Amino acid sequence: MQTTVMSQLFYEREVAQMRLRYLLALEDYFQGNREQLIRQFQQAFQQICEQLVAQQILQHKEPLGNITISLLRTELLEGKFRYVVEGTTGKWFFDVAPIITIYDASWALQFLAQYIVELEKYSKVFAGTISQLEIDGLKLQDVKYFHQYIASLARLALRDGAVSTAYEQLEREANLEVRIGEFFDYSETVYREGTPTKTADEIKAWLGEKLPNVYAYENFRQLDLSNGMYNDIDLRYAFFENSHLANSELCRCALIGTDFAKGNLMNANLSASMIHEANFSLCQLQGANFQQVQGAVGLESRQQWDMPGYYPVQFTGANLERANFERADLRGANFLGANLYNTHFAGANLEGAIFSKAAQPSIQLTAKQAAEAIWQ
Repeated sequence: MQTTVMSQLFYEREVAQMRLRYLLALEDYFQGNREQLIRQFQQAFQQICEQLVAQQILQHKEPLGNITISLLRTELLEGKFRYVVEGTTGKWFFDVAPIITIYDASWALQFLAQYIVELEKYSKVFAGTISQLEIDGLKLQDVKYFHQYIASLARLALRDGAVSTAYEQLEREANLEVRIGEFFDYSETVYREGTPTKTADEIKAWLGEKLPNVYAYENFRQLDLSNGMYNDIDLRYAFFENSHLANSELCRCALIGTDFAKGNLMNANLSASMIHEANFSLCQLQGANFQQVQGAVGLESRQQWDMPGYYPVQFTGANLERANFERADLRGANFLGANLYNTHFAGANLEGAIFSKAAQPSIQLTAKQAAEAIWQ
C-alpha cells in the first residue's frame, strides 16, 4: 500500500512539477533565441533540400508532394534527438520509395533529456518504487510536449524561409506540403505552397458554411474574398498571402498564426479575434478594425503549460493608416516600418511592442504606452 501511495505521489506531484520547470526553461530559451533558432532551422532546411535534390536526381524520383519531418521514438530511447525527413509523392504513406535524410532536434530535446535525468535521480528517493522501465515510459509519453516547440519553430521559419535555392531545385507537385509529427502517426502542416484549386466564389461559399475544424492550415492564397462574412470561423495557420479581404467581417475569429502577408484588408473588421502569431506584413490595412483583439506574445501563464508561447504578431511594413486598435492586447507586436498615421491605440496594451524610432512623432500614444514600447 505504501509503495502505491509513493508511486502515485511521484507521478501526480513530482513529475508534473519537474516537467513544468523544464518546459518553462525551454520556453525561455525559445523566446530568448527565437531569431537565431529560426535562421538555424532555415539553414538546416536548406541542407535537407540539397540532400533531397541529390537523391531525387540519383533515384529519378517523381515530383514531391510531401516533405514530412518525423520524430523517431526508438532513437529517442537511445539518447538520439534525430527526426527522419522523408520526401514523398502525393501518395505520401503509400509511396514505397521515399527519399530520406535527417534533422537534428537537439536544441529542443536536450531539455527533455535534462528533465529525464533529474527524474531518474529523484526517483531513487522513492525507494525503488519507480523502475527504469517507467522512466523510459515517461520519456516516450512526455516528448510530445517538447516536440511542440520544434513544430512551432518549423512553422515560423518556413513562413518566409521555405523558398531557398535548393528548395526551388526540387521537382515538386503544385501543392507540396511540409508536415511535422511522429513517424507513421499524427502530423500537422507547417507549410503549404501553391494556389487553391477552387475559385474565389467557391471558397466564399465554403467559408460561409462556417464548418468546425476544417479551415485551419488551408490554402486561400491570391483570391478575391473581399466583402465576405466570415465571423466566428477558425482560420488558424491558414494561408491568405496576396489575397483580398477588404471590407470583410472577420469578428471573433481564431486567426492564430494566419498568414495575410501582402494582402488587402482595407476596412476589414477583425474585432475581438485572436491574432497571436498572425502575419500582416506588407498588408494594406487602412481603416481596419482591430478593437479588442488578443495578440500578446509568450505564454498566457507560467503556472501551467498548455502549448509553446506565442510568437509576436507581425505588422512590419504594413499600412495601418486610420486602423483602430482600441483596447487590443498587442504585447510584443512588431510594427517596424509600418505606416501608423492616425492609427488609434486608445486603451491598447503595447508592452514590449516594437516601433520604428523614425515614426515616433506621428504615432499617438499615451506616455505609459510610449514608455512600455520598444523603439528601434
